[in-house]
Amino acid sequence: MANKASRISMHLDRDPRLVAGIRAAVLFQCAQVGLDAKTCERFAEAAEDLCRQTFGNLPEDNGTIDVAIETFTDRIEVSLENRGQLIPAIGLETFAVPGVRSGEGRLSGMDLLERVDRVLYNTQADTARTTLVKFLQPSSVKKP
Repeated sequence: MANKASRISMHLDRDPRLVAGIRAAVLFQCAQVGLDAKTCERFAEAAEDLCRQTFGNLPEDNGTIDVAIETFTDRIEVSLENRGQLIPAIGLETFAVPGVRSGEGRLSGMDLLERVDRVLYNTQADTARTTLVKFLQPSSVKKP
């Protein structure tokens, strides 16, 4: 578990080559808090997929994403924030329908939930934010 909170912030122009930086930062943070390699990889993959999907929803002339990777004592969060285009990065309907999977270049909420513990989406004014959450497991459970 994380001893203290930490944060990595990035401001990305609409360039798919920058997605690798998101993946590397998420892998680093996951390793820092002691998540196993498979969990780290799946969470980083989910963040990478979300970033690609968000880039695809941005207007071509003015598309940027602000990314925050934060660790807390009980969880890691990856938040992607964009302005102007207030549509969810993932189709909200894909969370409710069992069996719906990613296809035709679209990310499915059900696919994401297989790799993360929670997906949050909110808008405020002209800003949309999608957050992926992975909870940390206690390293040892005290028994009575």
